[in-house]
Amino acid sequence: MIRFLASDIDHTLYSHQLRKIPERNLSALLQLQQQGVRLILATARIAMGVRTMAEQLKMADYGGLIIASAGAELIHCASGHRTVLSSLSLPLIHQLFQFAAKHQVHLSVQQRDWMIATGYDEALESDRRDVGIDFVVVGSDFFSYVKEPACMAALTGTPQLLDQIEPLARAQLNDLTLTRSSREFLDITPLHVCKAAALRRILQENGLTAEALAAIGDGVNDVEMLQLAGLAAAPCSGSEQARKAADILTCSCEDGAVGELAERILQYNRGQRP
Repeated sequence: MIRFLASDIDHTLYSHQLRKIPERNLSALLQLQQQGVRLILATARIAMGVRTMAEQLKMADYGGLIIASAGAELIHCASGHRTVLSSLSLPLIHQLFQFAAKHQVHLSVQQRDWMIATGYDEALESDRRDVGIDFVVVGSDFFSYVKEPACMAALTGTPQLLDQIEPLARAQLNDLTLTRSSREFLDITPLHVCKAAALRRILQENGLTAEALAAIGDGVNDVEMLQLAGLAAAPCSGSEQARKAADILTCSCEDGAVGELAERILQYNRGQRP
């Protein structure tokens, strides 16, 4: 029996084309939670960028969880309790600041529910507009605002500039996890942090094996999560890597990919084939 459903957010649960969660996803996930399956939102977003969505899905009522910052933070929706699973040290953040300045890209670093940025660009504007994350742009006064370790950071710039600097970043910042989450973002998290590691922790805490977990995601950073899950799905519009890791291909995000999987899980838990 499936006891948990872990879902990526962007381009899987949430449609940037529609700028909302498709209705099929909302209604099916509410029904699934009512039937005792707990929802986990597993995302590269920081926690602040998930709160409105968690409220829409009534996750606090059903014991839902959020894996934020690509696996570096775990939030229990009912209690609001937050656990930092791993963080970037201040010396590492200084290293990132120097790299960003040298290669003329912007650096943003999480500080609790804010992102502190050295400059503003279209990538950050899309996060502010579509994700609801607040940015404080401080330029050279960066370390007057960044005073504690961070779950996540990002390098942003034009796609062409990130294409140029990504190989250098991977060579020079090899004690960090770098994920190209979009053409304008190079996400940075502590080494070995990923959604799958946080999911293993949740399963262990609940005395369950991976057979009790279903997962859906569209990106390269979802592959380990899909490989872990007893039942794995990807939208038909997802990356080639995610589609290869999936047991099931669903409809597109816009047509209700997560809703389709939730409907299949309800069938599966009733003893029918998904």
